[in-house]
Amino acid sequence: MGSITLIFTYTPVHSLDVFSPISDAFKDFELTDMYFSQFKENEDVEDNIVLVNIGNLDRGGVAALVNTLNGFEPKAIGIDAFFRHPKDPDLDSALAQAFSRTKNLVLVSELIENHATGTIDSIKYSNNMFMQYAEPGFADMIAEGKHSLNTARDCIPKEIKNGDTVLSFPSKLVSIYAPEKLKRYLARNHDVEAINYEGNINVHDEGSTSNSKTVFTALDWYEVLDSQFTPETIKGKIVIMGFMGAEIGQNNWQDKFCTPLNSQYVGRTAPDMYGVVVHANIVSMILKEKYINDMPDWLNWSLSLILIFIMIWGFNWLYLNTAEWWDGISMILSLIGVILLSAFMVLIFHFYSYTFDIALASVALLLSGNLIEIYWGILKPLYMRTKEKNVSLLNQNKTGE
Repeated sequence: MGSITLIFTYTPVHSLDVFSPISDAFKDFELTDMYFSQFKENEDVEDNIVLVNIGNLDRGGVAALVNTLNGFEPKAIGIDAFFRHPKDPDLDSALAQAFSRTKNLVLVSELIENHATGTIDSIKYSNNMFMQYAEPGFADMIAEGKHSLNTARDCIPKEIKNGDTVLSFPSKLVSIYAPEKLKRYLARNHDVEAINYEGNINVHDEGSTSNSKTVFTALDWYEVLDSQFTPETIKGKIVIMGFMGAEIGQNNWQDKFCTPLNSQYVGRTAPDMYGVVVHANIVSMILKEKYINDMPDWLNWSLSLILIFIMIWGFNWLYLNTAEWWDGISMILSLIGVILLSAFMVLIFHFYSYTFDIALASVALLLSGNLIEIYWGILKPLYMRTKEKNVSLLNQNKTGE
């Protein structure tokens, strides 16, 4: 995605370690994060997806949830939780029976990658007593570590294992609900997709913003068990079950990520979205076909070079015509230019979900004034003196003849 990256270069001077916290704060920042966090308009409630919190229920409790939901005829149920090892035989049997009655069930899986070859070595599933009634879909969010504060911006639509296509958890759910939309999603042929976040659930206020709430309908485990909802809430919908705290609204960092919707878009300290809600955002993005597109490299470079040419021409004119005002004017215009470039990128992203990497143009803009001074103050005089010297030598040679 388009961004301005601030780089603090290494220096052996120990005292400059003071800049380390600043570098750490900006290293996970992208300009579009500011748009998602502060300016993105609140979306309408997503009608096709319902989230259900499993809290700290045991397998018997999860079985009761699934049985209750099945009675209201959802189109598909996805569970973002693993059931890898046998535990209590009675509870395991109850959960397996509940799964056997579920029409379209998707259980999350985990890809094991060989980092040396970049291929998928294996896939971890839930126990076969449960998987026999379900289809797998791998957890697809890209963040460095399951509980990392690094921002979850991207997802993986599919992977290839032994020549076969393996779908992600959201992709698998969409394949059941709207297969034609999944086909168009995969036809984009992107190894990685930027997540166009719709919003959050009405969670604990910390780390959330006014434009990141109540987009997804979320039911707590006790609300489902007591049937505290209308049948239309579930019927024909995609139900995604997973952990969202012991109860919804309690602040818990387990299986929680930072996202671009985080209120603190620089130097994030608290995650703002549960993993199951991130999955819901990806499913919603596919269903609405509202994707984020990156500008092609050739177009990005062409526009950047055109902007750089215009900036150099403009600063050169200013240097030759503003005299004593040059230093102040060039500094102010550089800062204003970066702000305008940033605003332009955010507007393009807002209206067209299109990213334009302004890093090169911004750096050129900030350096243009200095480069003009170097040219007129050093390079041009050096060139003229060298030229005069060569002309003088040439004339002397002609006189000697």
